Amino acid sequence: MSTVRASADLEQRTRTIEQLRAGRARLLACVVEPLSAVAEPYRAMTPESREAIIGGYIDALIEAIERDCIDPFLPFLDRIEPYWAPSGLSVAEVIRGIQVLGDACRETAGGEAAAIDQWTRRSTALIAERAVSAVNRQLEEELAWHRENEERLLGLQRVSAAVHSELDLQSVLAIIVEEAQRLTSSAAAVIRLVDEESGHLRLIARSDDATALFGDVMPVDGSLSGLSFRTGTPIITNDLPHDSRLAEEMRGATPLSSLLIVPLIVRDTPIGVIAVAEREGGFSEQDERLLSLFADQAAAAIEHARLYEHAQRRIAEMGALQRISSVISSSLDIDEVFEAIYQEIAGVMPTDALLIGLSRTDGLIDLEFIVDGNERYAPRHAQHLSGPMRRALTECQPVVIGDIAAVDAAPMYRVGHPRTRVRSVAAAPMLQGGEAVGLLSAQSYTPYDYTASDARLLMTIANHAVVAIEHARLYAQAQHLAVAEERNRLAREIHDTLAQGLIGISLYLEQVELALPEDDAGTRRLVERALTLTRSNLEEARRSVKDLRAAQLEGRSLLEGIGLLLAEQEADGVFRVELKAPLSLPPLEPPVETALYRVIQEALTNCRKHARCQRVTVRLALDDDRLLATITDDGQGFDPERASAEPNRFGLASMRERIERVGGELWLESTPGRGTTIRASVPRCHALAVSDD
Repeated sequence: MSTVRASADLEQRTRTIEQLRAGRARLLACVVEPLSAVAEPYRAMTPESREAIIGGYIDALIEAIERDCIDPFLPFLDRIEPYWAPSGLSVAEVIRGIQVLGDACRETAGGEAAAIDQWTRRSTALIAERAVSAVNRQLEEELAWHRENEERLLGLQRVSAAVHSELDLQSVLAIIVEEAQRLTSSAAAVIRLVDEESGHLRLIARSDDATALFGDVMPVDGSLSGLSFRTGTPIITNDLPHDSRLAEEMRGATPLSSLLIVPLIVRDTPIGVIAVAEREGGFSEQDERLLSLFADQAAAAIEHARLYEHAQRRIAEMGALQRISSVISSSLDIDEVFEAIYQEIAGVMPTDALLIGLSRTDGLIDLEFIVDGNERYAPRHAQHLSGPMRRALTECQPVVIGDIAAVDAAPMYRVGHPRTRVRSVAAAPMLQGGEAVGLLSAQSYTPYDYTASDARLLMTIANHAVVAIEHARLYAQAQHLAVAEERNRLAREIHDTLAQGLIGISLYLEQVELALPEDDAGTRRLVERALTLTRSNLEEARRSVKDLRAAQLEGRSLLEGIGLLLAEQEADGVFRVELKAPLSLPPLEPPVETALYRVIQEALTNCRKHARCQRVTVRLALDDDRLLATITDDGQGFDPERASAEPNRFGLASMRERIERVGGELWLESTPGRGTTIRASVPRCHALAVSDD
């Protein structure tokens, strides 16, 4: 009995399969209209999508009947499941669609309707179960999405409160990049604002992880940041190296793969962009909407902080100008004026280095004040200026150099510390009667650190400073003239009294020498010694007159004065002189410079008179806050103890007194036959307002 029934079932399934296969084409055509009547999503499907669903169901039904199991419907469900989730089909509409397909298949199978109904019920149950699972998953995803959005919106609310309660611009920028990175779950975030001078988008804030991913300056043309800035619209790219909107050379150079950029807009005007990069899975439209909401808050916060910073800066600028005006009216010391100008400029703009130069009639410039890295350097005279700096003088207008490395000009002459590197410069001429009489230049180690407003402020300070500098220069010139007049008076006194008296004594001694009998050898020796001593003192008197009139340090730096002194000594041809010294020295107070100069002068005089040397070396070296001078000769040397005991050897005592009066120390080393070394150590400044000249 069972064998007969199994055979009958097999025949029935075979007939059903044959009828379905034979009527497949008709089924595909006739089921479209009733299926479209079930729900709008079915009508909206493309013919290809409908054919895939109808044909897939028929094929799965035929295979299920043939194998007598439900398993063939499982791959069919996997293929059609992506259709119903995005289309908005409900579970009931999916089941109703399957029933329409089952009814069409039953009509095609004719007498085998019962078998078709059985498989329709089984497939409907399976599809309903799968549809419910899919809907549940979709609901869970939507719930997770809503929870994530709720968390993001709460974060956005917190960020908005934070940025609007903070007025320090750098703090606001730091909050924005940190929260933009967190809100979008990205690897890095940056803020770019448009630069007023160049028109480029300049990087002004970045997250810690963005250091190696973004350049400092981005052009508005050819970059996605520039495109977002120009159009005022967000931009998403999840395949940046192949994005045709990006310039070809930039596509090949970028290390990024995914990027989301939104513009920062204030009062319908873009001021910059926020960019986030490198999110796992790429960025979505939801990320774009969220970051755009955040950007609206961030732009307002940045604008508020910038306005506050501008107001604070204006207050600081006015205070600086007031203090400089006070210096103008209260000080005639040019170093004090220079220092006040430097301190006030450093208080209102970046000032890693500062130069104050005064123009010369020969077209060169004397750099009277040099600071680099908070360290003061000695003046440099008769210097050439680079092209951009020279333009500030010739055009009588302030000049800003965003990045020296990018300027198409000859390298700028460096006058400060050899290991520092100035990148950006603001320079302003000091004008007097419409003529540039000097130059004021603030400099930074960071590129693009100055704006046009910085240059205008520097110009205002320069206009105030020129009055103070001119007053101080006139006062210093008056002092120099007074000192020179006193030197000349002393020189005349020595020449007219001491020198003339020594000349008279010398003449009388020469007459006595001629009048002595030939056999009076003892008296002749005494006269010869007296004549030699008189002539030696006359020579010293003449040298004193020359030194008083020359005033070697007047209008010169210490290095320049020493160089001139050594040149004069070598010109005498008695011995060779070599100077070993740094290219520049820190400024010393006048008494310290004078003491050191006189010690070197006295040492060279002793070499000429006593050492019988062939070579003298003068070395200058810096050691912390002191300057060390060493004078070494290769002469005959002497016994220091014996020399100090001689009553007429007061040169060494005089040198020691000069150095000690300015807080320094002096050492003497000499051995007969092995030359002499004198070392003098002096401080860069001293507490006593004394001068011995």
